[in-house]
Amino acid sequence: MSNKSRYDQEFKLGAVKLAQHSDKSNTQIAQELGISSSLLYSWLKKERQPQEVKGAMEHMHKQESEIKQLKKELKRVKEERDILKKAMACFTKNPE
Repeated sequence: MSNKSRYDQEFKLGAVKLAQHSDKSNTQIAQELGISSSLLYSWLKKERQPQEVKGAMEHMHKQESEIKQLKKELKRVKEERDILKKAMACFTKNPE
């Protein structure tokens, strides 16, 4: 399945607040939390985004998941249609 985050939102927010208000370097904080410094930097970058961007990104993610679900449903419906076509062909043949 998709690459789900191992860290919950509460942990991420705590790490970001710690990085923003601590005298320690972000690298030190990341090491103490057991995460990579690049991960902490990406969380900080997300936190600095304007609220409109965050809302737009959330909306985009919802749309992407809806598209994924619809594609899955479409695939299932096409398979059902193909099965019905084959069944109709079998039942409508004239026995000779």
